[in-house]
Amino acid sequence: MEFMDYFNIGMGAVLIVIGWLCYYYPNMINPYGGLPPERKELVDIDGLKRSVAIIMTVTGVLLIGVALLSVFKVIDEMVSVYAMMAVVIAMMIPLFIAMRKYNGFGRDENGQRASVFNVPSKAVWVSMGLTAVLIIAIFSFGNQAPKIQVGEEEISISGMYGRHIPTSEVVSVELLEKMPPVQMRVNGSSTGKYNKGHFLLKNGEKCIMNIRRKAPYIELRTTENLYYLNGASEEETLRLYEQLKSLNP
Repeated sequence: MEFMDYFNIGMGAVLIVIGWLCYYYPNMINPYGGLPPERKELVDIDGLKRSVAIIMTVTGVLLIGVALLSVFKVIDEMVSVYAMMAVVIAMMIPLFIAMRKYNGFGRDENGQRASVFNVPSKAVWVSMGLTAVLIIAIFSFGNQAPKIQVGEEEISISGMYGRHIPTSEVVSVELLEKMPPVQMRVNGSSTGKYNKGHFLLKNGEKCIMNIRRKAPYIELRTTENLYYLNGASEEETLRLYEQLKSLNP
């Protein structure tokens, strides 16, 4: 399993445990536990603790489900990141609703509904907005072409699965019109446009890809690894190929 799979399983299990601890020990629910007795009397604690337990359990099960889908290669690592964040965002909405629904129905001295919990709606929506922006940023980052620079001493590949490859380690450079068949993704991401990370080929070789799923491709062999690269366009790939060939491996 990959790191994100372990993270989702661990986070899911923690949320399930916390949810049911809150059910049996409602004083763990913040800010209910810190309220004075007269304020606690305004709270429908049975409804609140039941809602918290259900919401946290469902969220935890969904996170574990996302991890299992990734383990069995139904979804890739990048999709599991988006799914995890989407589940967390979705959890915040019913939690916010529950806090508002069960926060008491008393009236203050002015006849207005008492505000037992200080749950500012603006803060909640801002938090969800920031999380949504984070998801979009990660998705955009994963779908960006890596920047590959060829210097005298090293080849620099930027991005999530970037590398710094000493030019002294280059063994061969080939231009391909077709990628060799891939058996499985070992640790990486496969989005709509790009394959990035560690992959296992059907011939048994391990490789590191940073490719846009469109020919041509560059096969770069070094003393340590096998790489597959290309640029954001055919022209850029051909320029990169000529630069790599000039290293005279």
